[in-house]
Amino acid sequence: MLTAWIIMNQRTNNGNSAELKIEEKIGRVFRTKCQSLLLINPLQVDEDKIDYEIAKRKRYYMYPPYSLALLSARLQQYNYKVKILDLNFEVFDALHKKSEPIDESEIAFIWKEILSNTLLNFQPDMVGITCTFTMGHEMMLKTSSFIKEKKSDLPIVAGGVHVTNAPEIVLKECKSIDFVSLYESDLSFCKMINFINQKNSREKLSQIGTLIGGNYVAIDWRTPPSATDLNIIPDYGELDVSQYSNLGEIGTFRYWRPEDSLSSPILSNRGCRAKCSFCSVANFNGKGVRGRSVESVVDEIEHLSQEYGIQHITWLDDDLFFDPKRTYHLFDTIAKRNLGITWDASNGVIASAAVVHPELLDVASKSGCIGMYFGIESGSNQILREIHKPSGKKHFFQLGEIMENYPQIFTRGFLIIGFPNETLSQIKETIDLAVTMNLDWYTVQLLTPLPSTEIYNQMVDMDLIENGSLNTEGEGFTMFSVRESEKQRRRESQNKFKSSKLSNPLNLDLNTIPSKAELDDLWLFADYEVNYKKIFNEYNPIKLKKMQCFLKDISDRMTLEHPISNFFLSLVESKLGNFSEASKRKKLVVAYLSQSNYWDSRFKLLDISLDPLQQIPFP
Repeated sequence: MLTAWIIMNQRTNNGNSAELKIEEKIGRVFRTKCQSLLLINPLQVDEDKIDYEIAKRKRYYMYPPYSLALLSARLQQYNYKVKILDLNFEVFDALHKKSEPIDESEIAFIWKEILSNTLLNFQPDMVGITCTFTMGHEMMLKTSSFIKEKKSDLPIVAGGVHVTNAPEIVLKECKSIDFVSLYESDLSFCKMINFINQKNSREKLSQIGTLIGGNYVAIDWRTPPSATDLNIIPDYGELDVSQYSNLGEIGTFRYWRPEDSLSSPILSNRGCRAKCSFCSVANFNGKGVRGRSVESVVDEIEHLSQEYGIQHITWLDDDLFFDPKRTYHLFDTIAKRNLGITWDASNGVIASAAVVHPELLDVASKSGCIGMYFGIESGSNQILREIHKPSGKKHFFQLGEIMENYPQIFTRGFLIIGFPNETLSQIKETIDLAVTMNLDWYTVQLLTPLPSTEIYNQMVDMDLIENGSLNTEGEGFTMFSVRESEKQRRRESQNKFKSSKLSNPLNLDLNTIPSKAELDDLWLFADYEVNYKKIFNEYNPIKLKKMQCFLKDISDRMTLEHPISNFFLSLVESKLGNFSEASKRKKLVVAYLSQSNYWDSRFKLLDISLDPLQQIPFP
């Protein structure tokens, strides 16, 4: 077959040099036809960072590999044999069946044994590996390296959002990956496989990158799937989609959706109208938004319900409310089909879209919406302009008022601190805006610059980050209150220290640009101001019920030994007349504070007095 590639090159001397080089390398790497494809979803968290107790509490994300299922369905249309191996699911399924903690070597043994057996039994002609988030980078590299150790001549192609954001970094850090498939690969990957099998000409190749002579070479031009191309239902093969939400998180509203409901993700459209400087959606999906037909989306929901017993869905859309007529038709059709499902928009909804078209919120509520995130990010007009947010403060204030009409929907907002040159005054504006909006809860995140985004390049130019650096810790993806509490729990369990110094950065000159260390401290004060402090004066029974559900989830599942969440849960239970539960939580607060100088000092800094709990008797 190699001779055929050389002959083909001789016939296309006038072609693009990158295409010719990639064509030649394809000929060297793929020495036989490619009929059987193994698609792998690696562990989403590095094996040495997995905490057994957190896993048992279903705290890690556990999304079914939606993109691989789409790709599988498309490849099967070309009569290729496809198998999806979800190592993330396999490892956490094994963890949940263990009665005792296991270490990283045992975790590594689990996924390596499963992968070895699959390679032996399935005998693939090539392997495709996906990586969506930066925190999955290390496991993608480990997985591909292990495959090459087992079968050195087995071609490996990596794809996904993270790979598209940092293709050169991925290839240079892991020589086991032969090619990267860029952007949405529904069509381009299939055309590459067809080309390998001599069913397509070289001109059909697109969205491929590789290293040649140590240099990154790519065919960057895109063949994005059209709206019609998107009308395909994912094929998960042998994966049991019904089991995923029993092992971890799908979306962020477990505490508010129907108890023990089975959940799964779904994608209605791709892309986003916004051009936020910190977001990689435009880099991955390109400009604009492409939507599936309403019938295709609703048919998929019905398929999930009938085939897997799914009762709750999480939208993966980055711009769910794009095209108001289509969106209204989608929600209205879901309601009229009487599918009996609930849903949430955990990826976020553009605030201005909801404000300008409030009828969408009304039909969303009728179609089963129980939770909705909104992208707010900042309360500073200057910051909002600099990061190109499509919504302004007036939209945020209007949204807060509108959502009061939908008490059954748990409302949440994304807030980000740590933008380049952001002052304490601007962070305080964000806090004040969130308090005034009065959504049910906010996630406070430290800015996580992603490669290939405008803000990443801006921060490189400002010497704030090093070019080529990756945030593989994943801390920017986790609620600060939960993240910090878990970090402290691990520290104290290892007896490294019992307390740490902390000061309130908001007491500094408000024109100050906080340092990284000050931003790490600031999360506690921001989180307290926007989420907890308002509970002192909250007496609305519906709002209290929401707080009861969420604070229970924080206190008993999301993190342990968190005295702040238990303090306010005690207060909420007392207001709801549940004095026995209030007493139980009060006892926990007193115990946690007596055992931790860390939390005792933070209660004092936040000026949280136990006086409001004094009327609650101990159990």
